[in-house]
Amino acid sequence: MRTLILTCIPGFLLFFSCKNTAVDKQTNNKGISLPPGTITAIVSISELNCWVERGQFFVTGICDSKADEWQKFWLKMTPMDAEGRPLKVNGDTSSMFVTFSDAVPPYGRTSFFAGWPLEAFSGTPDSCIVTGAAALPVNPGPILVTSAQSGVRMLVPASPGDTVNVEKAWQVSVTIENPLDLPAYHPRIELLLYGTDKRLWFATVLNPDDPDQKSYLFSERQGAMEPKEKRNFGANITYDNLPQALQSKKIGRVEFQPFESR
Repeated sequence: MRTLILTCIPGFLLFFSCKNTAVDKQTNNKGISLPPGTITAIVSISELNCWVERGQFFVTGICDSKADEWQKFWLKMTPMDAEGRPLKVNGDTSSMFVTFSDAVPPYGRTSFFAGWPLEAFSGTPDSCIVTGAAALPVNPGPILVTSAQSGVRMLVPASPGDTVNVEKAWQVSVTIENPLDLPAYHPRIELLLYGTDKRLWFATVLNPDDPDQKSYLFSERQGAMEPKEKRNFGANITYDNLPQALQSKKIGRVEFQPFESR
């Protein structure tokens, strides 16, 4: 990781939204219709973090598949208060949501980031348990891998002419490789931001096909990734719209998890 001192920062933003990024439009389990053919999800959850901010209860983490086949996963969040007592969310004991990747390879991983308004809970949520809810077997496909990545801290003067510099953004880049003899028609990248406290605080999907992301996401080429192709991606991440913990503690590490959207 390097540091750059700049007089200004390009206006590229990565938005931390109060809108759910992994939860279905209805977070009540009764509002989620699982497709035919779902089975029990065998997963383990790591890097789990949850907190209250901006009137919502946010949950993020990593889901590791323990299955020997390709699957899409739904997870279940069970909330608790500060005393460890279970709470209800939208009138139910838990809420179901999907992970980012549409197709996780055998023993692969994907991440998640979801939020619920505080009024959806029967009390004030403080912690939670996330477990597997359901899995859908899917056809095998390309496996995208990260072959190189880098991050640069971007500093600017605290005020014009000031000799004191403050960290205002990160410039990140990653090289994604498609090593198999299969095209990846819709490459996506899960971006994970860890604080200097080594906790995961934010996860999202970088989508080079999304016009709304073109203002802050750079892709060396567009369209499908051919077999054996390597492609460079980059983004500038400002702190303005990230979780408060990252604004105060600052980013300590950035990770990437590529996949093909189905």
